Amino acid sequence: MRLFRRQFVVARFPVFVVAAWLVVAVCTAAFPGRLASDSGQRPAMTLPASAESSRVAREAGGPAGGPPVVIVWEATAARPLNAGTAQRVLGKLPRSVGSPGPVTSSADGRSLVCVVTLADGDDARLGPSLERVRQIAESLPDGKARLAGPAAGQADLETSFEGIDGKLLIIALAAVAAILFLVHRSVLLPLVVAASGVVALTLCSAVLYALRSWGVVTVDGQVQGILSVLVIGATTDYGLLLLARYHEHAPEMSAPAAMRTAWRASWAPIAASAATVACAMVALLLSALPANHSLALAGAVAMACCVPAALTFVPAAVLLGPRAMFWPRGPHSGRSGGRGWSLITAVVERHARPVWTVGCALLAGCAALAVLLAPGGLPLGEALAPRAPSVRAQSALAAHFPAGTGSPAIVVVDSEGAARMRQRVDTTPGVARTEVITARPRTTIAATLDSAPDSERAQETIGRLRAATGGGAQVGGYPAQVYDMQRAAERDRTRVLPAVLVIVLLLLLGLLRSLALPVVLVVVAVANFFAALGISAVIFDGAFGSTATEPSLVLFSFVFLIALGVDYNIFLMHRVRRESLLAGQRTGTLRGLRATGNAISSAGVVLAVTFATLTVMPLRYLAQIGVIVAVGVLLDTLFVRPFLVPAFAVDMGPWLWWPTKPPGEACLGNVGEQRSQHEMAPV
Repeated sequence: MRLFRRQFVVARFPVFVVAAWLVVAVCTAAFPGRLASDSGQRPAMTLPASAESSRVAREAGGPAGGPPVVIVWEATAARPLNAGTAQRVLGKLPRSVGSPGPVTSSADGRSLVCVVTLADGDDARLGPSLERVRQIAESLPDGKARLAGPAAGQADLETSFEGIDGKLLIIALAAVAAILFLVHRSVLLPLVVAASGVVALTLCSAVLYALRSWGVVTVDGQVQGILSVLVIGATTDYGLLLLARYHEHAPEMSAPAAMRTAWRASWAPIAASAATVACAMVALLLSALPANHSLALAGAVAMACCVPAALTFVPAAVLLGPRAMFWPRGPHSGRSGGRGWSLITAVVERHARPVWTVGCALLAGCAALAVLLAPGGLPLGEALAPRAPSVRAQSALAAHFPAGTGSPAIVVVDSEGAARMRQRVDTTPGVARTEVITARPRTTIAATLDSAPDSERAQETIGRLRAATGGGAQVGGYPAQVYDMQRAAERDRTRVLPAVLVIVLLLLLGLLRSLALPVVLVVVAVANFFAALGISAVIFDGAFGSTATEPSLVLFSFVFLIALGVDYNIFLMHRVRRESLLAGQRTGTLRGLRATGNAISSAGVVLAVTFATLTVMPLRYLAQIGVIVAVGVLLDTLFVRPFLVPAFAVDMGPWLWWPTKPPGEACLGNVGEQRSQHEMAPV
């Protein structure tokens, strides 16, 4: 009776696992949407408290309330616009919405401008407040009203992000399902693998929602978009790699036995892969920008949700109906890797040194193009679509007034030297005019710039202002915040990038039990990263007409590509080590390449296409991240991993495993017995 109960439980175990995940999915299905609506879709712009612009904000204070909105009127009739009439129109604006400043007329009288400080900066009330300001402004006769400035830009970002998460998820899942269908030629399997990504994403969203409620993490539209593609892509990849091992054993064993063997051989590299990505993202905690800390914690949570979904939901769902799951083709052996991989292994075996020499030269040539990338920052006019209302309003503002109107730089100085300091500010190139806001006990000077506050020229002006003040004053305001954000992002690269390399190297040392091989893998991953930057710079120039981007793009792309690139090499070298234990270094390398070729390549294509879906996001910055990661993953999957790394391994021979003994040196005895032992035990 006890034996019968045990057999019943074992037979029904897949049902219990799938049912448990379905319960989790149902209970957490609403959290992706709740996370998006409650956290706000506007990307967070936060600076460390030590930044100079942060100190100015605390000291100078300024009008209470939310961000300013700049109203720009352009005449629609032959007669000029009247500033007094516009001021009376704005007098109808309720104080609960905002406080208008003085109306200024352009030199030709064809345009008016007024800065309105909103009464509340809460995201939920920003849209209605701006709409009320727009209605009042449009009541001016013979004048077309537009809204520019930080508040209008925030509103456009929020509008452009509305509903984008659902669209992004649908596109990513459709792309994954299509690729899986082409690879496996089955109807149900793509749905199961894609479903594993969905349940992992809902679980991740629920955990992040709880952490956000406790004040541990902040999730904005950018973070949620990146995490969506990361969870879908990583979970799908891990499921594919597990199924690849199942394919190898399915013709020889029963379905449960084949899955157990595949699971035991796959869990270690999958866990190591996820740990590599999670630890690399945790390195973002070293960043000076608080927004990066949120991405670090959210990324670690995401990877922690991917592994159990791939290692439990996928195998359990497959075992519910092994034959139906792979219909109409059925499980097939993927050990040989096909004729194409046999040809690749033959090329690597016979021409190892020329292969890696030419490969390194090609990577170096592509990496040289990385100098074309201009990570000096993307102004709002380039980050958003050209037809966005705030972008068109900023163009109208710059046509009639100094482009920095409404978003001045704020200079705080001791009152004793205020006159001399104002003269220095007045004569600084890039400053259009100055105005004293407060005089006691500290003097606050508003410096209107002649360029858009988030432009590269404005950042140069802020640099000159700080140099001109010589430490006798502090420079803040919105242009200085943008400047400090860019400088902080540049400093982050010098701290986070080395930390990522050290973390990945230490993980590889523990996993591969070698010093030479981890160094080779990390160097190759870095070369692949720079090559991806170079290729992407050419793509940006052709697609966007500019190679400008945000400084943090290099940081995020580096974290993703180093971690994900090393991932695939972990799977390859994990298998190479197993095969080398049975057949020696050279033969084991070629067997490992041939055995993993189809699985890793299809997984890489899935991940690249998943990240490429970021190009549907409304921000050019996110689209650029999607392009760089997709290019880097494809380059690694289709060139570095099948050619460069195996060629290095074959050419280096036993030195690859230095200082340990090469696997397979003591390969004696019954090969079948050794294979069974090594299939059952993780590395």
